[in-house]
Amino acid sequence: MESAARFVLIHRRVLAATLAGLAVWAAIGAVTRSPDTREVLVAARDLAGGSAVGPADLRTQRLPLDAVPAGSIDRPAAIGRALAGPMRAGEVLTDRRVVDPRDLGEGRVLATVEVPSATGNLLRSGDAVDLLAVGDEGRAVPVAEAVEVITVRSDPDRETAVLGVAAPPRVATEVARASGTSRLTAVVVGRQRKR
Repeated sequence: MESAARFVLIHRRVLAATLAGLAVWAAIGAVTRSPDTREVLVAARDLAGGSAVGPADLRTQRLPLDAVPAGSIDRPAAIGRALAGPMRAGEVLTDRRVVDPRDLGEGRVLATVEVPSATGNLLRSGDAVDLLAVGDEGRAVPVAEAVEVITVRSDPDRETAVLGVAAPPRVATEVARASGTSRLTAVVVGRQRKR
């Protein structure tokens, strides 16, 4: 026991330096350790709402696990689908950001509606809208009630926005007919429940 105490007294500076070095090494390891990450799919550049997603629109990026949003999707689930709204470069693609017009729910099809850009700028995917046909005399006639907005694509050059709305086939036919003879506008009536 005395020999151990004597060893510690003689070599205390070396032992203290060694322990200090171990403490610094442990602290640096704790600070510089990279968190667990996951590869996700992000927009390669700013993308317009309603546009079809192509391979050049996407890139992969590693994010910490706690920064990965729920519903993130892979390439096969994104390619060819339409964006529900505009996306900024670097934004993660999720199942809520893309839509497949073939998967709108039973008995619904995708109808497109051109509305003034001021109206389109206020709308988001998931909004429920009434569509009104406005004639030359200014009278508004209801065409569709509480249809769900699926995509919104602005066209700044024409000062319009094109909405993709999910509607029963009969309603989609009425919307197409009204689009040929009148200006259409949309009135927000709420949010659709999640399918």
